[in-house]
Amino acid sequence: MTNIVQCKDIPDEPILQFLLKAKGNLCSWYSVQNALPENTAPKKLILAKMSQLIKRGLINGCPCGCRGDFAITLKGEEYLSINI
Repeated sequence: MTNIVQCKDIPDEPILQFLLKAKGNLCSWYSVQNALPENTAPKKLILAKMSQLIKRGLINGCPCGCRGDFAITLKGEEYLSINI
């Protein structure tokens, strides 16, 4: 088990797949953490990754550390359909 130390080491697909399965329900950073392989990324890194995904338009939500209310966007769904 390797600890994730950079955002680039966190894959997009598990997060987007998790949010797609949860579509209609808003998710916190903690619930997203459980979707990551081996669950090894710290909160600060997960929030940074979520911020990157928001900037890319793949998800909506708030990466400030509050409950987040993350949800996949149509662009995120399209990204999954192309990359999987």
